[in-house]
Amino acid sequence: MQDCSYWFSQQKSTFITLICSALIITLFGCTESVRKVNYVTDDAQFQSLSPDEGFSSLQKKSIQELVTAGFIYLSNQNLKIAELHFITAIDKDPTMADAFIGLGRTRMSKGDYSGALVVFNKANELDPDSVAAIIGEAQALRSEGKLNAAIKSINEAMMLAPEDINVLKELAIIYDLMGKENLSAPLYLEIVERTPDQAANHNNLGLNYMVRSKYPEAILSFLQALELDRSSSRIKNNLASAYLLNGDKDNALKIFKATLSEASAYNNIGYLLMTQGLFDEAEQALNKAVQLNPRYYVRAQENLERLQEMRRVAHTSHP
Repeated sequence: MQDCSYWFSQQKSTFITLICSALIITLFGCTESVRKVNYVTDDAQFQSLSPDEGFSSLQKKSIQELVTAGFIYLSNQNLKIAELHFITAIDKDPTMADAFIGLGRTRMSKGDYSGALVVFNKANELDPDSVAAIIGEAQALRSEGKLNAAIKSINEAMMLAPEDINVLKELAIIYDLMGKENLSAPLYLEIVERTPDQAANHNNLGLNYMVRSKYPEAILSFLQALELDRSSSRIKNNLASAYLLNGDKDNALKIFKATLSEASAYNNIGYLLMTQGLFDEAEQALNKAVQLNPRYYVRAQENLERLQEMRRVAHTSHP
């Protein structure tokens, strides 16, 4: 969280968004036939490859070499070349489920959500026992807003691999989006218990606590996350937010000022206070932000205007 001037505009839903973005995989979906996927293999698409990775070189690689290299390129966010490796592997062997899974993940990273679901479905057809393919389908359905269908898919994955951390993570995300944070909470706890050395998982547990207004527990989770990853500004700002929501303005401001500009820090404090209905304190913090950066700090001024509207609504509702 670089700047939370809009982070709390929809408090509960935004917490869920942060939880989802903190987890490893996010996908989307549609229902086309796999043969409608736009496989482009003309030479022009290979111009960004290094000299030893040109079209003819790709054709010389084995299928496994192509898939392995594709996942390496994907992990480095070199999406175009990753996609070309997976497509070439599929051209060589249309029954290679792993190549379809890699292509699905690549297209998700590119924002091609409908194409991703197509290839995940194909991977599942080729290998019905592939947990990765089923998770991909569930993530695609979830990202498309088809939560009941996503639950059905992830339950299939749960039957195949009940101990798979990625299955638990996806199920927790779906529960969060359904507003069932009490169901996702034990999943986050189990994930942390099984992977205590992963900062992101402690962070996700902290966010779940925040959604449920368990701020002291959230603080402890964020502190544990920070012990594992002291450089993460996201965790630091989540911790600052938890401190503030728990009534500790001094610690919140100290952390915000260490990770953001001073004006941004006061803006974040003001916005969080505003969402808690502490209008007078929020106004003081937002005015301080504007004072520190009167020419450029537009968000603080916008938040002051929003604050006045919230005051007006509160006064109308409770004359």
